[in-house]
Amino acid sequence: KVSKCPSGCRLQGLMSEMENEVQTFCQKSSIYEIAMEKSMTEMTHVYNSNRRVMVNRYISELKFVESADKLAKNLRELRRRSGFLAQKIKELSSHVRKQVEELYRTEVDIDMKLRTCQGSCRAALPFSVDHHGYQSLQTDLRLMDKTMTQKTKPSTPPQNIPRVTLQPANVGPPPSAEYKKIPTVQKELLTQFEDIEQNRMVLVDQSDQVNTLRAA
Repeated sequence: KVSKCPSGCRLQGLMSEMENEVQTFCQKSSIYEIAMEKSMTEMTHVYNSNRRVMVNRYISELKFVESADKLAKNLRELRRRSGFLAQKIKELSSHVRKQVEELYRTEVDIDMKLRTCQGSCRAALPFSVDHHGYQSLQTDLRLMDKTMTQKTKPSTPPQNIPRVTLQPANVGPPPSAEYKKIPTVQKELLTQFEDIEQNRMVLVDQSDQVNTLRAA
């Protein structure tokens, strides 16, 4: 039922009713606008927090790959150096063993000649071969060779150390045009992180085969 003004004017009643509806609409619109602003503020806070996490992760990935590359280079150099030293030790051990054997034969030969000379020589210096000492030295050399052999028995690691690298990850389609038109998005520059490079960490071996370690 349409209300009437004191003079009985129906038009005035319609205007009053319309005014009330407009006021109600404005009040609800104001409430919705405040709620939307609050929601966008919270969304902006969440966005910025997630963005910091993603940026920090991206920087950490770059540092990790750089450190892994340096470590791989150091391991390759260490392997080359240790192989060289192991070969050098073998050569020195063989050289020492030959010298000990030659020295032992020389002393035995001298001892035999001195014994032969004792009856005919005017003076003979006292001399004796330390057989026990040479046997102990030979035992020590064999033990050292055995120890070196045992240390080199375990399986040899691959010659080429796999390389850790980053490859672009598929993160889906770009943000829609409607999203970019949202005022808060334009004001706060709320991208969908498309400006932050999304990567996945992969392991590349010597045959260039890729094994995914982690998908971003």
